[in-house]
Amino acid sequence: MTNSVEWLPIPGKEHLDLPLSMGAAHGSLLVMTQIPQQEDGTLNLGSAEEQTRQVMRNFQVELEKAGSSLSQVLTITIYVADVADAPAVAKVWGEFYPGRGPGRATLGVAFPTPGLKVEMTAFAIRG
Repeated sequence: MTNSVEWLPIPGKEHLDLPLSMGAAHGSLLVMTQIPQQEDGTLNLGSAEEQTRQVMRNFQVELEKAGSSLSQVLTITIYVADVADAPAVAKVWGEFYPGRGPGRATLGVAFPTPGLKVEMTAFAIRG
């Protein structure tokens, strides 16, 4: 096992010298944050359900790229702009985790990006 941290670039922005990353890995531990960014780099600013679905699809793709998967997620912290959207988020969560899934915590926050309703951070294992 290596002692170095591997920084995971933001998809589509790998060429930019940004002071942040999508996540990081150390050995078999992977921490990753996703927003409802679409493949073309724009944000999906639809309903909380649409944004949650986009975030979960992003996790599917990016976790696999990093050597993990949704089934290897230990816990996810969910940030919502409006806690009244928590049931919509939970509904979509059930589409991706129909049985017992990872632990989760849902927090109400103020996002600096207008229209952003959902952001999530996952802790997963890889390998």
